[in-house]
Amino acid sequence: MKTESQVILVTGGTRGIGAVIAAQLHGRGHHVYVTQRAEVENERQDGLQVLRLDITSAASVEACVNELLRREGRIDVLVNNAGYDLYGAVIETPWHDFMDQLDTNFLGAARMVQAVLPRMLERRSGRIINISSIGGEVGLPMNAAYSASKFALEGYTESLRQELMPLGLFACTVSPSPVATGSQDQSIREVSAADNPFAERRAELVRRLRRDGLTSRTRPEHVAAAVVLAVHARVPAPHYRVGALARWIPRLKGWLPDALFERFMRSVFP
Repeated sequence: MKTESQVILVTGGTRGIGAVIAAQLHGRGHHVYVTQRAEVENERQDGLQVLRLDITSAASVEACVNELLRREGRIDVLVNNAGYDLYGAVIETPWHDFMDQLDTNFLGAARMVQAVLPRMLERRSGRIINISSIGGEVGLPMNAAYSASKFALEGYTESLRQELMPLGLFACTVSPSPVATGSQDQSIREVSAADNPFAERRAELVRRLRRDGLTSRTRPEHVAAAVVLAVHARVPAPHYRVGALARWIPRLKGWLPDALFERFMRSVFP
């Protein structure tokens, strides 16, 4: 187990799941930096350091990582947490919204990895923890852009892990079920199209997800606990699935014939 203090960067760590991840890591004695898009004006009172970052901008990514390296000289752990969840049927999702979802959830994470890896490779030490989702293993209706971004992140992380392990570095994913968090209104976005056959179904699905999500048994603290395990383990697992749905639905997908699994999914997401 790694127990010494480490320098950890948590993207999108100022609210929601990311804030709880950052707080738990800071509470274990690590030097934790979080990021936000807006200009950083004041130092936080909780011991966390804040850096400005727009993960859709290569220049912003480079500036953020360089500033952290200037302050600390190293980055031990990157937690790619920044992202959001876009709901809309494929036909009603504007192309720029589709591309922004991919740019934020997947390409943003990849930009961060490209930026931190050179220094990690120099030191032959480092961990990359990508926050994925049940939507990275099972495609959900009205959620194609999000699932595309998270499926891509899962495959990317598996390949990255195999490249890095012989050098003593590790990559893994943490995939939660829907998480009860007060930031859901910001993390769940819905396309605005209304005049199409999918609009009513999509709107009802989003209402249900917001309602059920707030009472989910999977809490931000559970996701943070999985990240802590990945940070401290001698060899982190490839995947950390958090919550009953994240553990069981992918298993059902593997066990059941395709027709039965599709019938099950239609019963859950009519």
